[in-house]
This record gives sequence, C-alpha cells and structure tokens, in this order.
Amino acid sequence: MRKQLCFIALSASFVLGAAMAAPQTPSPAPQAQDQSTSPQEHKWAGHREADPNKQVEHLTKKLKLTADQQNQILPILTGRQQQMEGIRNDSSLSPQDRRAKFQAVREDSDSRIRAVLNDDQKKAYDQMQQEMRDRRQNHQQGPNQ
Repeated sequence: MRKQLCFIALSASFVLGAAMAAPQTPSPAPQAQDQSTSPQEHKWAGHREADPNKQVEHLTKKLKLTADQQNQILPILTGRQQQMEGIRNDSSLSPQDRRAKFQAVREDSDSRIRAVLNDDQKKAYDQMQQEMRDRRQNHQQGPNQ
C-alpha cells in the first residue's frame, strides 16, 4: 500500500509539472555552447518547473478548487519549485542522488496537495496523473512503435 501511495505521489508530481508546462515549439538547431556556461548550467538550461500560479489555475479548472484550497496549494507548489531549483543547481549530487531528491520532493508535495483535496477531487487528480503517465509512456516509446 505504501509503495502504491509513493508511486501515486510521484506520478502526481510528474503530472502537475507536465500539465502545467506550456506547449513548446521545436527549438532551432543547437548553437555552440557558450564557454561561460558550465556543463551543469547548460544541462538544465530551459528546464524549469511550471509556474506555481499557472499550476494552481490549471488545478482550479480541472478540480474546481475553492479559494481556500488555492491558497493552501500555492505555497506547496512554490516551495516545490524552489526545492527543485536548488536540487538542479547542486553540482555535488550524483545523477542517482538528484533523481532520489526530485522524487522525494514530488512525493512530499503531492501528499500535501492531496491532503487539501476532497474525495471527488482526489479521484479527478488521480485520473489526471494516469493520463500524464500514459502520455509520458507513449512519448518515451516514440511514434514508430
């Protein structure tokens, strides 16, 4: 049961991040890397958490959040964004440690968000997560498979 909750929490975080991300247009051909940018900074360039305010707007539309729920969820998402940025900027972390920390932050924020939702909202939230997992899986498999 605990593994399932952790999986749901992780998935929810992915769903929120992806659902909040604005549609991206294909980027132009890669340019030569600026020599003033460290490899770590270049690796994470353009990779940001979605704006917490936009995430709350999206969740409000999908889950019909009350004003009180919005006020409770916004600081959770803002804190998550700050923590993720801190992890991204920590060049001392190995890739495995970085993934583990990302996962822990997502699970924590997801469980805190779920605590704010009512039962119907939790069901809709779970459905959003499943749809995001499906999209991510289809994207990873590629169009030719």
